[in-house]
Amino acid sequence: MKRFRFSLQSVATLRELRELRARENLAAAIRLCEQAEIALADTRARRELLEDLVRSGRAFTLRAAEHVTFLCALRAAADEESLAERGVQQAHATRDQRLSEYYEAARALKVMSNLETRAREVHRIACDREEQTALDERAGISAAASRRYLS
Repeated sequence: MKRFRFSLQSVATLRELRELRARENLAAAIRLCEQAEIALADTRARRELLEDLVRSGRAFTLRAAEHVTFLCALRAAADEESLAERGVQQAHATRDQRLSEYYEAARALKVMSNLETRAREVHRIACDREEQTALDERAGISAAASRRYLS
C-alpha cells in the first residue's frame, strides 16, 4: 500500500502561513484599538478635569488671565480628545480590515483542509479495497488448495 501524499501540500502550507500572518496582523490591530481607546479615555478624563476646574473657578473669583489659561487648556484638551477619537476610528477601521483578511485566509485554509480530508478518505477507501482484494485472493488460493487435498 502506498503512503498518503497530498498533492496540494505546498498550497496548503502557503495558505496556513497566510492565515497565521493574518491572525497575527489581527491581534496587532486589536492591541492598537485597545491602546487607542485607553488614550481616548485618558484625554477625556483630562478634559473633564479641566471642565470641573473651570466650573469650580466660577464659584470663586478668578483673575481673567487664569480664566483664559484654563479655557485655552480646555480647548487644547478638547482638540486632543477629537484627535484621539479619530485615532480610535482609524484603529477600528484597520481592525475591521484585518478581520476580513483573516476571515478570507481562514476560509481558504478551510477549503484546503476539506480537500485534504476528501483525498485522505479516497486513499483510505482505495487501501481498504486493496486489502480486501488481497484477502479475497488468499481465501481463493486456500480454498483451491483445500479442494486439491480433498480430491
